[in-house]
Amino acid sequence: MNAVVKGICIAGAAIIGVCALGFVGSYLAYSGQYAVAATTADDPALPSRSIGGYRYHLEVFGLPTLPVVVVVHGGPGGDYRYLLPLQALSDEYQVVFYDQRGSGLSPRVPDEQLGLEQSLEDLGAVVSSVSPHAPVRLVGHSWGAMLVAAYLDRHPEHVSHAVLAEPGFLTAERGKQWFAAIHEGRPPLSPSLLGGAWRAFVQSLYVYGTDADARRDFLGQSLMELDVPGHPLAGYFCDADLKNASLPAWRVGARAFDAISAGAGGADGPFGVDLVSPNVKRFPHKVLLVAGSCNTIMGPPVQKENLALFANAELSVISGAGHTMFGERPEPSLAVLRRYLGEDHSAIVASE
Repeated sequence: MNAVVKGICIAGAAIIGVCALGFVGSYLAYSGQYAVAATTADDPALPSRSIGGYRYHLEVFGLPTLPVVVVVHGGPGGDYRYLLPLQALSDEYQVVFYDQRGSGLSPRVPDEQLGLEQSLEDLGAVVSSVSPHAPVRLVGHSWGAMLVAAYLDRHPEHVSHAVLAEPGFLTAERGKQWFAAIHEGRPPLSPSLLGGAWRAFVQSLYVYGTDADARRDFLGQSLMELDVPGHPLAGYFCDADLKNASLPAWRVGARAFDAISAGAGGADGPFGVDLVSPNVKRFPHKVLLVAGSCNTIMGPPVQKENLALFANAELSVISGAGHTMFGERPEPSLAVLRRYLGEDHSAIVASE
């Protein structure tokens, strides 16, 4: 019996030794300095605005006398860098970009300060700050489009035009279908997945400075960017290839992603939450839904179903584009936005 126990101990020690050598080897192989961008809390040179006691990473392009367009980025936890092609609208509009709370280059906050309700309050605060005397035009993409739709449901009087570019889902039923379509966000196990995840973890150990969330954000961004077989979001893009995405980013807010996603559950399970109610039909103007023709997960067929949620809505499909249509096909995307944002919706409603 003692011999068996001794043998098990020796075998266990050998396994531990091999694992330790493997870790040390990886730690040395991936050594380096991995930078994470500072937020407005640590870099005063970043464009920012304090609203409601929180210092958003925020930029404004265009003359202050022009009508206001607020751009709402995706995620949760993303930033507005990939949406900067919309800066071209600043010849006709005052275009406002902001990184949402705990995301991008906006300061990190505790989990209890993150969630759908807080995100909607923040959107309302930004709207009030940048356009205190007139309704705004809102352009939301992906998660940002979900926020814009929910805000429209609650505050239709503050909005004159609303662009929803491929919201993931707007109802609990569609949320369940979306979650199933992306295989619950879980890629199949593969050597490239395991190797990429291990590499990202080891590299994250070399991340120091900026703030307490820097290492977590680095790891989260590295994992999100892994291009592995069977990636659950591959269908978002042309040829089901993530290389066709246009997603430059400054910094992922991993805490915001985790906290907001965890709070998006309902009685029907994960992501079983209604973001809009029948009240959204109170919005008297036309809503524009935009989809990329290549997106097989939440592209044109799904967005066509969303039309019925609004009293007046139309769908524009960007040919040859996936989920990140504004970066993939900026010219046709901007043409669609210019046409819609320039419409006089009071005349449209009056004629109906």
